[in-house]
Amino acid sequence: MFKGMVEHQLDDKNRLRIPSKFKKELTGENGERSYSFFRGMNRCICVMADEDLDETISAISEEAISEANQASALFFSSIFSAEEDAQGRVVLPSMLKRMAGIQKDVITIGRGNRLEIWAAEKYYEYIDGVDYDAELKKLGI
Repeated sequence: MFKGMVEHQLDDKNRLRIPSKFKKELTGENGERSYSFFRGMNRCICVMADEDLDETISAISEEAISEANQASALFFSSIFSAEEDAQGRVVLPSMLKRMAGIQKDVITIGRGNRLEIWAAEKYYEYIDGVDYDAELKKLGI
């Protein structure tokens, strides 16, 4: 389960490294698992291990896909397989980078079975003014 937060940056070639605190869980002990990026809610980029993403996709019924034409088109068309270079860096797909408003500074947060990558300023805008106590109560904590 992913949890926590890491502030980091894209390099000059729009590459990033998945933070080491998340990497092993995402790719497996020996890097045997692949992963993908896709558009998340609130203009973040989600990252999931492909096997978890496949389970999520399998749980979506054909009926739901046909009834939510725009949602399914947006979701399925936004899935990009991660392609790491020899140093473990990956180029963020330009469509997702643009959608998320990412320039340089990013925040990666753990959200259970997925990671979310946010433009740093967008993340802080999103959480600014949130009543933390009320939100925890919604979670039953």
